[in-house]
Amino acid sequence: MAISVFAISTNAQDTTMMNRQNTSMVSASNTYPSGNKAFITSIGIEPSIPFGHFNRYSGFGFGGSLQGELKPGKVGITLSIGYIDYFGKSLDTVKYSDFKYWPVLAGLKFYLSKSAYIHPQAGAGFGSKGLGTSFWYGAGIGCNLSKAIDAELKYTGWKQNTISANSTSGGVYGGGTTGGSGGTGGGYGGHYPTIGLRLAYNF
Repeated sequence: MAISVFAISTNAQDTTMMNRQNTSMVSASNTYPSGNKAFITSIGIEPSIPFGHFNRYSGFGFGGSLQGELKPGKVGITLSIGYIDYFGKSLDTVKYSDFKYWPVLAGLKFYLSKSAYIHPQAGAGFGSKGLGTSFWYGAGIGCNLSKAIDAELKYTGWKQNTISANSTSGGVYGGGTTGGSGGTGGGYGGHYPTIGLRLAYNF
């Protein structure tokens, strides 16, 4: 009789421990996006709004990016490559040229919970036709809406070098005669801040 009671008690304890382990494993798999994947690839669209000095020349930008994330734990390491076109404004008789960039950014994702994170980034932005290469930096706060969908509100800024009206780049920004505040004659230099959204699909 005592042996039977002991066996039943032992089986009950084993069952309880197994249930706790299973619960812990399920909880761990839901702690971060895409389960326990060590590497996440995502592709996203990125609408962006310039403000400050940059808003004089452009009111809206749109682009996309491909991002890889190495996720060993609560901190992920990211690398993204993208393209964005900030559409030039038309003011009076002046049509400002578009600002086209290919940003390459590295960053860290600090997970605050199973879905929310902070994402600082820095890298280089390669501009088209005379815009040159500039240092880009910023940070975002994001949320994994599901294992497949991710949304991130982010700030991005960079220091755009001044493009002289006498530029010999031969691009749409250099070699013009307008000069001064912009147009095809240059003068685009300054700090360019933007607020944008990255809406991405995780693979």
